Amino acid sequence: MELEVFDIIVFVTGIIIGFAGALIFRSLSKKGSSDKHRSAGATIEALQQELERRQVLADDHFLQLHAHISAAEKKLADARKAVLEGASSLATVELEKPEETKETDSDSEFTTAPPRDYAAKESSDEGTLSESYGLHRNASEEPSRAI
Repeated sequence: MELEVFDIIVFVTGIIIGFAGALIFRSLSKKGSSDKHRSAGATIEALQQELERRQVLADDHFLQLHAHISAAEKKLADARKAVLEGASSLATVELEKPEETKETDSDSEFTTAPPRDYAAKESSDEGTLSESYGLHRNASEEPSRAI
């Protein structure tokens, strides 16, 4: 009987030690996972800050580029004006001043025409852009479908 009691004591002790080990392992894994979550959060924040920094740099670059292009366009317009004035003072024929081109968003300036059919055809034939072109099939061309 002493051997059976000893086996029961060892069994109960093993269960207690296993339970304690599982609790310790679980607490350590939670701590590790929370550290991973914190580091992942820090990584996400660092990437977000890097993205914002790059967006600011891109915005600044394009604003500077716009300013340089505007200045170049003004200089080009001044140069054209100076050339036109110099040419008009030297020429015996009067030159017409070119109209200032201003950017407008109106669609009235742009007119569209329907597409033209340039395919060779007789005057009575339908063109390739006709809605009914190529849609006629003979009954002999139609395959027979049996169920």
